[in-house]
Amino acid sequence: MPTNPRPTIKKANLRLVTADTKFYIDYNWWNEGHLDLRTYLLARLSLGNEPIAELPSERVDLVDSKTGEIRQVDAFQYLVRNQLNRHKDDLAAQGSLVDAVFSVLLANGNEPLTANEIAERVHRPAELIARTFGGPQIYHGIRPLFEED
Repeated sequence: MPTNPRPTIKKANLRLVTADTKFYIDYNWWNEGHLDLRTYLLARLSLGNEPIAELPSERVDLVDSKTGEIRQVDAFQYLVRNQLNRHKDDLAAQGSLVDAVFSVLLANGNEPLTANEIAERVHRPAELIARTFGGPQIYHGIRPLFEED
């Protein structure tokens, strides 16, 4: 008889990710990995015809179109969101799945979207999105959002 007991599988680790699972960008992933999201975005995006030489530091008021709630956001975040919304079809069609999903979530203000909703915007299968971002590997901080979270 073996002396090692069988490992127990924690129930919390067994979560089913489907096309209806919502995904979001976990900004803590960037911080914990000592990665700078602003630097990454500046290297990846050209805001306008010229790259931004200086990061805006002030905050701007943003109105939620659904609730009418006004919240302050970083001016840089506002610029990125507007740029991505202006070129969303280009960004979805070119590049990797990870970059396309990341762009869609940023353009949406990081409001969680289901794999189905993301699939419509990036023109890729929802099942592929669920498998890619629902597994153990984290890409650009994109994680599934579960009801218990």
